[in-house]
Formats: sequence, C-alpha cells, structure tokens
Amino acid sequence: MKDFVDNWIKSINWKIGKFSLLPIAFGTVMAMNDVFMMTSLKLVHNGVIYSTVGILFSLLCYAIQPLIFLKALNYEGMAQTNLVWNLISNIIITTEGVFVFGESIKGLRWLAMAMGLVSIALFAYSNDD
Repeated sequence: MKDFVDNWIKSINWKIGKFSLLPIAFGTVMAMNDVFMMTSLKLVHNGVIYSTVGILFSLLCYAIQPLIFLKALNYEGMAQTNLVWNLISNIIITTEGVFVFGESIKGLRWLAMAMGLVSIALFAYSNDD
C-alpha cells in the first residue's frame, strides 16, 4: 500500500549516473536512529541523564527501526539495505565517539573507516539500466 512517503520517494530522481542514492538515504535515516539510541545510552553511562529516561528513549528509537527497514524493503533487498545501514551507522557512531565523546581509534582502524565509505559507494553502484 502506497503512502505519502512512497509518493515522496517516487517524486525524486535518486540516480546519479550508475549510482542510486536511495539505499544511502534509507541507511542514513536508520543510522541516525541508531545514533540517537546509542548517544542516549552513552549519556546514561556517563551519568548525564537518568537511566530511566535514556533507556526509554532508546527503546522508543529502536521500536521505530523496523518500520523504517520495512519501508526500505520496498525499494531494495534485505542484504543491501542491512549492509548499507550498518556501514553508515558504524561510521557515524565511531566518528561521534571520537569527536564528541573524546574516544580514540588509531592506525589501521582509520583505514577501516575509509574502506567502509568505499563500501557504501560500491553498494550504491547499480548495473541496472
């Protein structure tokens, strides 16, 4: 059943040459949901917010995730959707950990982050005409 989200998605040209930005868009929305959830738990861990508030907020965020994933499945397969979501989530949350919470990653782990970005671009590439 089509809704306003489907109509909005259909109204946009998600292709740039052979690259489709739609999987990246869905992956980013799902990854941002992960960011809200994990950030609230990190703030609980750091004693910045009460555990009840942080955990309830995290549960609410994660309860929305299946709805977003289900919508994404209308446009891409489960394998591609999941991989793009996880790659984007890993990159954004790791970057947040480093730059917001002062955590560190060193050496080849930065190369792994770069490879994750390359992987996202490869998943966006389409042989479909």
